Amino acid sequence: MSTVTDRTRAAMDAVTSQVDSAPPLPLPPPLAWAPRASRRRWRAPGPRHRWGAWLAPAAAAAAVIALAISLVAVRDTPNGGSAPTTSPVTAPGAVPQYYLTFSQPAGDTTKPVGLELRSTLTGKTLDTLQPPRGLSFAGITGAADDRTFVADAHREPYGVTGSMARSRTWYLVRMVGTGSGASLTMTKLPIPATQVGAEVLGIALSPDGTKLAVGTTPWTTATNVRQTLRVYSVATGAVLRTWTTPPGEEVIEGAGGYGGDPNSSLSWTSNRTLAFLRGVRAAGSPAFRMQMMTLDISHPDGDLLGSSRPTITMPVALPDPAAPAPFGCGLNFRFNILVTGDGKSFVCGGTGTTGASLPKSLCAQGSAWNTLAFGEYSLAGGPARYIGYRTTCNSLAVVAYPVWVNATGSKVIGWMHFANSIPGKFGVFSNGSFRPLPIPVPGNWYQWDDGSLLYQVAW
Repeated sequence: MSTVTDRTRAAMDAVTSQVDSAPPLPLPPPLAWAPRASRRRWRAPGPRHRWGAWLAPAAAAAAVIALAISLVAVRDTPNGGSAPTTSPVTAPGAVPQYYLTFSQPAGDTTKPVGLELRSTLTGKTLDTLQPPRGLSFAGITGAADDRTFVADAHREPYGVTGSMARSRTWYLVRMVGTGSGASLTMTKLPIPATQVGAEVLGIALSPDGTKLAVGTTPWTTATNVRQTLRVYSVATGAVLRTWTTPPGEEVIEGAGGYGGDPNSSLSWTSNRTLAFLRGVRAAGSPAFRMQMMTLDISHPDGDLLGSSRPTITMPVALPDPAAPAPFGCGLNFRFNILVTGDGKSFVCGGTGTTGASLPKSLCAQGSAWNTLAFGEYSLAGGPARYIGYRTTCNSLAVVAYPVWVNATGSKVIGWMHFANSIPGKFGVFSNGSFRPLPIPVPGNWYQWDDGSLLYQVAW
């Protein structure tokens, strides 16, 4: 962000961090689509950098009671017994049948944000859930069964300036029924509300739906703040673990902006292990790289960095036709961590040179050196594999980002933009094939920027 932007936000947020009753300040009208670089440039990490910025009460209560009963015989600590897992409904090789998304596009601050349950294949809305009175949904994250979600809400639509620092309350959202008869239930969870003035860096519901990971940081431009990562019991609201960073040390690379609370900067590789990306630089080198970190939640409370383990390190994609670079995760627009269902690898969208044999998608005449692809990286190391295209397209307008990946990384739901086409490609990508799908959040410029498809959608 620019110096002027930093100063302006600092002044406004100093007030926001002290009170939670400031009147809404709508955003300017959405800009026409343009690469993010023309509005808010990505920058390498420095002090305090920022990266991109239910139904019937009886049914809802029954949903939580059922969850609590299923956990009552299990110790709810990281060293306790294993909780019963949810049962995935997505068959091998298939895509999930449903997703949860916000009821209005980012940037529309005229009414509270509700939730919609939609069909993945048709985009049809199956049910709509309004937020609790006086609140607006700001984040959603899902379990492995494609039917269990946790949502957070605060007092204003997420596009209102200062809403990033509002206190969040937590709700269990469950899908009941199937097909056209599917509907949503909601109940408030006993998880403590976040403090006023805390920005949410990431939210992630464990595959079995029993634990919620929440990363936060003070919404400020100060340089000596600490990031905090907590793991909560969904059934009881108890804090199971708390880790913090040293003052001024940013470990979890979250994302700013007004597209909803990030649900892709934290991920679970299993019901007991978390993963997140950390920016690193080699001593004396200007080159910036991303390091995947994993955290076993059996580690005691304390230092987040010291409790985490680095797995693999990848280059960051900065497409430059004058100096082609190796394929790297594309972090100019967002952070995306999609861990495969088997917990062995993760998928990101990116660009760069590869030796992969891929079909061509040309923007203009020239050598198709650049690869626009979803890269799958094994957490155990080794070469990546790619699903995508070779292209002559360059610049920050060449983007690929995933929103869902199957158990083995062979099939990805995501979006690709080739700089010469709007809306680009959204759908199911696999080796040598593409199946278009309805775009979950159409009709707004956040569709192309600041996280609408990632932060506003949960499978």
